Formats: sequence, structure tokens, C-alpha cells
Amino acid sequence: MKKLLITITLLPLFLWAETQTLRLEDVREAVLANNPSIGESLERILSAEAVLKQAKSVYLPTLALRGNYTAFDTSTHPEVDIEHRYSDSFTEYGGGVQANWLLFEGFARKARKLSASYNVERWEWVADDTRRLLLLSATVTFRQAQLAAENIRVLRQDEAFNRSLERDARKRFQAGAVPESDVFNFAIRVLQAESALFQARLEYKIACTVLAELMALPEGQLPEDVSLVTVDDALSEREPRADSELAYALTHRPDYQAIEAGWQALAQQVKVSKGGMMPKVGLVGDISYYENEGVANADNFGEYISFVGVGLQWDLYAGGRHRAEVTEAESEMRALAAQKEALKLSIRSAIQQRIDEARTAGAVYEKQKQIFDLSIKVRDSVKKSYEAGVAPITRLNEVQTDSTRTEGAMVASQIQRLLTLEMLDAETGRILE
Repeated sequence: MKKLLITITLLPLFLWAETQTLRLEDVREAVLANNPSIGESLERILSAEAVLKQAKSVYLPTLALRGNYTAFDTSTHPEVDIEHRYSDSFTEYGGGVQANWLLFEGFARKARKLSASYNVERWEWVADDTRRLLLLSATVTFRQAQLAAENIRVLRQDEAFNRSLERDARKRFQAGAVPESDVFNFAIRVLQAESALFQARLEYKIACTVLAELMALPEGQLPEDVSLVTVDDALSEREPRADSELAYALTHRPDYQAIEAGWQALAQQVKVSKGGMMPKVGLVGDISYYENEGVANADNFGEYISFVGVGLQWDLYAGGRHRAEVTEAESEMRALAAQKEALKLSIRSAIQQRIDEARTAGAVYEKQKQIFDLSIKVRDSVKKSYEAGVAPITRLNEVQTDSTRTEGAMVASQIQRLLTLEMLDAETGRILE
């Protein structure tokens, strides 16, 4: 598995500022470069790699250097001369080097190293899953901001249309052609559009604030002169298949692979526990030198000692600890296997849901587009009839409301189609490509 290597830098964060237009790709790049969760996941990998180095260090010998300097002040009454007491003061100093090399530990060393290696792999997958979830959050929030921006655009058009009718109605009222209620009607419609704009702007601002949080912008909000890229009118013609998407997910979805790596680590942990039931064999060697000074009844002397040997330790009984450790690891393995199967079912269900939603959103968009085109034609026709005094104002209100609603529904279904396919990519892990 490839290692996650991300350079934390602020440079990618501001590249989009040159065009003053923020794209989804810009948001994703900034999130991966600056969100602190990415740094946290990288530190988890470094920690796991340090544990792996610890496991490998057991294969090498250990060297220990020791030394001492001790001052003695003694007073003794030896049994061979009970009539006298002897006192003396002297010093002792010395040092030595000891080497130990573990040769055999019931294959527990190898299993411990493999377990640590699988844990490194697991944390790498977890880091990838952190990226996947961050990209999903950024994508959903970006599409929500886009939808709010499109709603603002539609409502502004509605406001401008009704304001134009209000001015026209006022002129016709002053000419005595229409009642004053027509003027009030269009004024109300303008106020309603302005009121709806407040809510749409709030939704847009909230979405942009969340984007700034995900992107870890120092100011905590997007620059005021930056706008989101508009939605492309062309819909993706991609038609995903559930079986191929599931097959991809089971080999690329990070959290699914992390469970597998965790299971493998536990399998090696079982071997580690079983290795504890076997004897340990090691080499041991020592070189030491000690010297005394100031002993009253003896000359100064030194002692030199060196030895090398083979040691064996076999814990024949440990109170059932090793058996319990094996049972614990095997139970955790079964729990992970069940968790993996549950996640597989969840992935399969989510993929099918996203595919159905994407297909439905695409069909709805095509119908809404036809409805919107027709509603504009109807509105323009009724507007001419109203200006000619043929159609009542209630009919003009009705068709204008219909055109506003259908345009909003069309844009919503278009964005929903895009978002559903992107959520499908998040479910399979394809979003990380």
C-alpha cells in the first residue's frame, strides 16, 4: 500500500484566489493540505512505525555499561576473635560491560514484528480513511453552498422580474388603467423575494463558514471577493453498476482494508502469546573489574572477572496468563471479522442507494428542465396577455411562482445528481484517486 505523504503548506490554499473563483478541486486540495486531522493521522503512522522499530530491536544484542564508587566505614566483631572489635574505612570502585543476546523466544519475536508491521499498515489505511471522510465533508458542503448560491440567483431574478412589474403597474395605475391593488400585489411579491433571499444568503454563508473550517483558513471564513464556480449545465453520463462498484470498494475502501490489517495484527498477537509458553534461550557475557583502596589489614587489590554463557528460561506455570491472552486475541479477531462483514453489507447497501438516487436525480433533472422551459414560455405569454389587459393579475402571479419553483427544483436535481455520484465515489474509495 502506498504511503500517505502530504506536505503541509499554505501555497495550494491561495492558488484559487488568483481567479477569485473557487472550484471543488481547490477546496479538496486545501483541505488535504491544511486540515489538522491530516497531521494527526500522519503522527499516528509515525507512532506505529516507532513501535515496529522497537519490535525489530529485539533481534539485536544489548550492551550495558555499569560503574560504581563506594566508600565503606565498617565495625565488625568476628566470631574467630570475640574479644576484639575491628574498625576500618576503605573505598571500592569498579566497572564492567555486560552483553545479552536473545536467540530464541518461541517465534514470538517474529510474530511481534509482523503484528507491528500490520499495525503500521492499519494506520496508513486509517489515514486514507481520514482523507476520504474529509473529502466527502468538503464535497457535500461545497454542493450545499452551490445550491444556496443558485437559489440566490433564482430569487434575484424573481425579485427583478416583480420589481419591473411593480414599476409598470405603478405607471398604469397613474394612467388609470389598473387598480392600485395591482401595484401592492407586485410590491408584496418583491418583499417576499427579498425575504427568501435573506434565508438563502444565510444558508450560503453557513456553508462557506464550514468550508473555511475544513480548509483551515486562518480568518475562519472565505474572502468576500471569492465566489463559487457555477454549476455546469451538462450532466455526467456516467452510469455506474453495483457489482463493479462493490468489487472496487472491497479492494480500495480504506476503513474496510484497515479492519483486514487489524485482523492480521491480532493473528500475529495470538502467536506472540503462544510464544510466551515456549522457553527463552540467550547468550550472555560480562567483563568486570573491581578495586579496593585503604583496607588496613590487606594490600590494595583488584579483581578482574569475565564470562560468557548460554541462558535458558522456561516459565512452566504463569497462572493461565498466556492462555487468557490467546483467548483474548482470538475473541478480538472474531469480533473484527463480524465488523468487517457488517461493513461489507453497509457498503453494498450504500452503493445501491447512491446508484438509485443518481439515476432518479438524473431523470428528475431532465423532466424539471422541460418543465422550466415550458414555464418560461407560459410566463412570458401570460405577461403579454396581462399587459394587454386580457389575463388577470392572479394568473401572472401563478405562472411567475411556477417558473421560480421549477427553476429551483431543476437546479436542485442537477446538483443532487452531481453530489450523489460524488458520494458514491466516497462509498467506494474512488474519491481518493
